[in-house]
Amino acid sequence: MKFCFVLRGLPGTGKDEIAKYLAQLPYAAESNPPAITLSTDQFFIKDGKFQFDKTKLKEAHEATWEAFKSAISSDSQVIIINNTNIKKFHYAHYVDYAQRHGYLTSIVIIPANDVSDRELATRNVHSVDQGTISKMRKEFEWTF
Repeated sequence: MKFCFVLRGLPGTGKDEIAKYLAQLPYAAESNPPAITLSTDQFFIKDGKFQFDKTKLKEAHEATWEAFKSAISSDSQVIIINNTNIKKFHYAHYVDYAQRHGYLTSIVIIPANDVSDRELATRNVHSVDQGTISKMRKEFEWTF
């Protein structure tokens, strides 16, 4: 069986930790090749530091999509998409493509109902501010 996990959640909810956990599960870690975790954030890491450039966000998403298709082509058994995926159109193409290529696909929503936007702003590793998180929370689509 091949698996694709699509993580969804506001900044600071622990998506990175969940992605690491999923990648270390026995089936994922022992698959050949091992689990592949993809995130648009990876595009913005330069010299080990996260350097976000909003003008390159479209390019970053395109690079992540191409890396995903490459992972599918290489027949990776476990692929994890680790993005905020606030709206359905942010992740639907991943789900569709994975399913058309024989992957069992799970959408994993990491809720933040009990965590304030201020707390999420202090927790997230990419310095997303409280106002942006508040906006993202309001725009988050809970239905599939």
